[in-house]
Amino acid sequence: MLSGDIPGPADGAIRQPHVLAAAATGAYQFIREQGCDPDRVALSAGLRLDPGLSQTALLDLAGYCLLFEETTRQSGHAGVGLSYGRHFTPDMLGLIGFIAMASPTLGNAVENVAELFPYHQGGTITRLVYQDDGCARLEYRIMTGGIIGREQDAELTMGMFCNIFRHVLGQYWVPRAIWLEHRRIAAPGEYDNAFGAPVHFGMGVNAVVFDRAEMGCAMPQGNVRLLDVLRCSLTALSSADMRQQAPPAMDPLLLRIRTEIRYSMGNGVPALSQMAETLRMPRWTLQRRLDAMGITFSALVERTRQEMAREYLARPMMPVGEIALLLGYSEISAFSRAFRKWTGVSPRLYRAARQSGQVFVPVGQDI
Repeated sequence: MLSGDIPGPADGAIRQPHVLAAAATGAYQFIREQGCDPDRVALSAGLRLDPGLSQTALLDLAGYCLLFEETTRQSGHAGVGLSYGRHFTPDMLGLIGFIAMASPTLGNAVENVAELFPYHQGGTITRLVYQDDGCARLEYRIMTGGIIGREQDAELTMGMFCNIFRHVLGQYWVPRAIWLEHRRIAAPGEYDNAFGAPVHFGMGVNAVVFDRAEMGCAMPQGNVRLLDVLRCSLTALSSADMRQQAPPAMDPLLLRIRTEIRYSMGNGVPALSQMAETLRMPRWTLQRRLDAMGITFSALVERTRQEMAREYLARPMMPVGEIALLLGYSEISAFSRAFRKWTGVSPRLYRAARQSGQVFVPVGQDI
């Protein structure tokens, strides 16, 4: 592999991750209630949204995320994800929801969700983090690149997570805080109605922050024997598919680095030393690992910028100036020069051509 030649989706057959269809329970009727045609929305998202679809069927994760972005676009309602997640009770989540309800305590429920959610939804990382202030947070991140439009998914997932807590603590329970990776997209009142707690935007991860003292509360339907059966069912159902989804040409470290670059780009272009600190490894070790793969860190950053630029430009309402800032450029002109170098055209021309159905192949490399 030549230096700077970074494997991507065009370099091998990488299966896109899936989510179990239980995550779309009630979506057909919900979309109709938003004033949209569910079949048309599903078609736009590349999905078949049959009301009778089995909860264990597989939906393309990118299509699932796009389903709610399309509902937002077609309905004009920016709080689609908040509304859907607010009314999504644990039993509607299928196996992962029943696992939470069968756990003996709320703490066990959160631990099980953190551990097993990636079996319910591939390409995702969830984890439970204990803070020094007596709180804990349940984190959620889609790690797969190339999924355009994750805001609605993030907000509906935080609503789903909150309803696991409300299952045992009551409908009036509120978290200490909600973290969201993106900027605010709905009216402040919609976040108040959904969470009743401070919502922090532009965070490095999506998360529900809660009081650790609540973790000892007994789940009303706790059943250890049933829990074991449900855990085995979920892992057995999803493990084979997850193995198929793993990108064979992508080293796990390389995938992690590219993901971390994406999430840090909005705060400035990351340096190698910053990445080493994030990955909790010595700088020289990270450099040695990249050298062994024949890849430079600067090439990784550049490639990731290209991917993100294409994703952002696919959103018609996103200003080019904002895209430039999110990609770490201080001026639109600097972004335009870089984009023209990658594709041979300006960002605005690329966006216009994409909307008309044309596709540009970047100059000098296939991304």
